[in-house]
Amino acid sequence: MKIQSKHVIIIVLLALSVGLAYDSVSNYMNPYIPVSDISANQAKYTGKSLQIIGAVEPGSLIRTDDGSISFTLVDEQGSIKVTYRGVPPQNLEQEGNQVVVLGTLGADGEIESSQLLVKCPSKYEGEDQQGYSHVFIAVIGVALLGVGYLVITMFYKK
Repeated sequence: MKIQSKHVIIIVLLALSVGLAYDSVSNYMNPYIPVSDISANQAKYTGKSLQIIGAVEPGSLIRTDDGSISFTLVDEQGSIKVTYRGVPPQNLEQEGNQVVVLGTLGADGEIESSQLLVKCPSKYEGEDQQGYSHVFIAVIGVALLGVGYLVITMFYKK
């Protein structure tokens, strides 16, 4: 059976689109990074956009005259200083809540935060904090099934 050029073009385009989708999601999806990972590998994360998860160290929250706040973000094995300019979430000071800091790690080892999110422990308990979303995995699976179906129908016509 002769392979038609349109089938080859379709396969190449499908493979390219799946590859681009995977690349774009893996490059732009920032999983939560624990404070201890950043403390241990500051050179790896310097200058990068990060989503760091930890807790505000009790007593470390300082409000300045210019409206910014600074605090120390901690987990079991590390700590890092964070500066945030903006309106902080209402429950930032409550102990026990996990905080997600979106920002950039500077050369000085401090996080310049652009956004703060306080997670409610009961709502997020047991949720996977890293990895790909289930929707993304399902979409990639369907795309691969489509490519497989196309290949099977193309080569096994009777």
